[in-house]
Amino acid sequence: MSNNLVINQVIPHLTGLMFTAPDKFFAQTKAVAATMSPQTLPLLRSHLHSDLPVPDGVDQSQLGLTGWLSACQYTIFEVIYHIGTPAVPMLKEIAFGEYDWIQANALDLLTRFYMDGKLGAEIIDEIDSNLGDMRYESHLYYAQHLIALRRKDQRYETQVIQRIKSPHLHDAIKEIMNER
Repeated sequence: MSNNLVINQVIPHLTGLMFTAPDKFFAQTKAVAATMSPQTLPLLRSHLHSDLPVPDGVDQSQLGLTGWLSACQYTIFEVIYHIGTPAVPMLKEIAFGEYDWIQANALDLLTRFYMDGKLGAEIIDEIDSNLGDMRYESHLYYAQHLIALRRKDQRYETQVIQRIKSPHLHDAIKEIMNER
């Protein structure tokens, strides 16, 4: 069975778990990632904008226009996260490259690697220095990620949010917090 076929079956299955068995999603994603090597990263990246099939049991009416694609992207990034730091060069290409709505997902993983002690603080400084070149949508999505992570772990406030000096991120955080 080709790696491409595996991705076309495994990613929709894992993504479906978010909707049908959310308590199993993270453990299954981690287990699948353990079977993959860093050589799988380009293939995973190539599927970030793919139209993958929706498995049985997932109510498509709840997904919205891009809901399934976004959910599959989230799953792929979770798999990439569990493959680990060999993904850093690819994540930096996505995060610091031409605008793509998945930039914030890549920023999120780089930040998580830092918080897990797998990358040094210079990655947060690199994110900070690149934020000014990104579109406001990326600032908003990254801010949303950081706010959600901060709710679970207050270290994100002191070790990431306060370390980043870019007014773009802080304006996005204020905008999101004022909406609540």
